[in-house]
Parts: sequence; C-alpha cells; structure tokens
Amino acid sequence: MSSTPTVDAVMWPDRSWASSAAEWRLAEEIGIGRGWVYDHLNLQPQHERWHEATTHLAAVAATTRRIGVGTMVMTPNFRHPAPSAKAATTLHDVSGGRFVLGVGAGGPGADSDALGGPVLDRRDRMSRFAEWTGALSRLLDGGPVDVEGRFTTVRSTVVTRGASGRPPLAVAATGARGMRVAVEHADLWITQDVSQDPRVYAGTAQAEVERQLRLLDETSRAAGRDPSTLARLVVLGYGCERPLASEEALRDALGRYGELGAGTVAVLWPRGEDATRRLDVLGSVLG
Repeated sequence: MSSTPTVDAVMWPDRSWASSAAEWRLAEEIGIGRGWVYDHLNLQPQHERWHEATTHLAAVAATTRRIGVGTMVMTPNFRHPAPSAKAATTLHDVSGGRFVLGVGAGGPGADSDALGGPVLDRRDRMSRFAEWTGALSRLLDGGPVDVEGRFTTVRSTVVTRGASGRPPLAVAATGARGMRVAVEHADLWITQDVSQDPRVYAGTAQAEVERQLRLLDETSRAAGRDPSTLARLVVLGYGCERPLASEEALRDALGRYGELGAGTVAVLWPRGEDATRRLDVLGSVLG
C-alpha cells in the first residue's frame, strides 16, 4: 500500500552564509523534511563558490530545530572514510540526530582529478566504492577498524559517537553493483529522475526509476534482505520531471512516485526568475 512521500529539497551552498541561512530557515518553515547538499570540491566555473558540505551542514544544524540535513553525496573522489565518519558522527550529534550520511561512487572530472592518482574506469570506481563504503560503515559502528584494501587503508582507528548514536547511511546507486552496496550497508537508497547511463534510459523518467526499483528489490531478495527495510528517495528536477511547475504537478509527482514505493521525493530548491512562484507551490502543497 502506497503513501504520500515526504518532501525534501536539494539546497545550494553557493552564497554567503547569511543568505544561505535564510534559505534554510524558510525551508524549515514551509515544511521541508530534509535539506541535502552536494559534496563537491571543484565546481568552477559553474559556481563562484561552493562551501564545504559538512561545515555548511554543521552551521545549518546549529541554527535550526527541526529540518533534517544530509550529504548528497560524499564520494571516494576526495574523501577518506575515517575523517568522513568522524565528520558524520559529529554532525549527527550537533543536529540532535537529524543528519543522514549520503554516499556515492563519484564520477570522473574535477573532483576526481584534484588530488591526483590514477584515472579509474567505471569498474574500478565501483570496486573502490564498495571497499570505501565497507570501511566507512565499520567506522560508523564505533569499533576499532583496520583495513588494508586495494584502494583504502585504515589503521587502528576508532570513531567515537555522541549521544545521537550512529548516523543513518544513504547510498546513491543506479546499477546492480551500486545497489549491492546499498543493500549491504544502507538505510536509504537514492536515485534521481535521469539515468547516468543513456544505454539503459528508455521512455520517461518514471519508467527508468521503476526499472531501478525492480532491480533494487531483486538485489535485496538475492542478498536475503527484505526490500521493505530499505527506504527509497527519488530526486526530481534534473531530468524531464518538473514537480514545481504547479501545485497539481507536485501532487501528481508525489502520487506517482509514492505508488512506485518512494518514501521521499526531493525537489531542487527554487532559484532564479521563477523562484517565488515555485516556492509558493511548495508552501501551498506542504502547508
């Protein structure tokens, strides 16, 4: 039986803190469930600035009361699992348990190239991601961790947790290998309304998400995990979906993706000329 998904938002940490803080307060006021921030090192020339994700979210957590916060997503491109786990447990404590650590494999480009090292093909990226996420998950559990992997080294490291305990882990994945990582480690699975692989994209964004959800269910069952124990989030607005075009469009998108089994739909926080109208759409539907 489907239910109406909660509504999250992808936020943009590319302005002064005073301006960003006002956007977060408004998001909390109109009823956004969780605000997510993309974790990038290099985004020029698209953005003049892009604040560091965990620092930005710590400030958000300290100056809000209800809205959840999350990374979408940390990757092995420039993050080591030990300091990443340390930052995550700190954020979870600062936020009073409102933080979700979102992770993904990471793609090629400026973030990947910034720290040097060999260029990895897709297969090696996925192997690195599985190894990295396994180490990260063990670190979040709080015990002593030693890893000597092909891509990851952790030696005698313990990440202590605050009163809020272990932060939930979310994994972004569109293919079978990434989904196996999600099934093994994640509390939440993330996708979006556009495929990263044009060979598998067919028809509408909804058809592609539906395909991924079937694959996620199959992967879960094959691993002996009840598919219903893995929550699902779909980001809308990058592909052909336009959920903030009108109140009817947002209600329709929530209904369609709720029927597919998405417990959460994330929209892109409105910016630009039409931002006021799209904010009104959000406020009206969530109010």
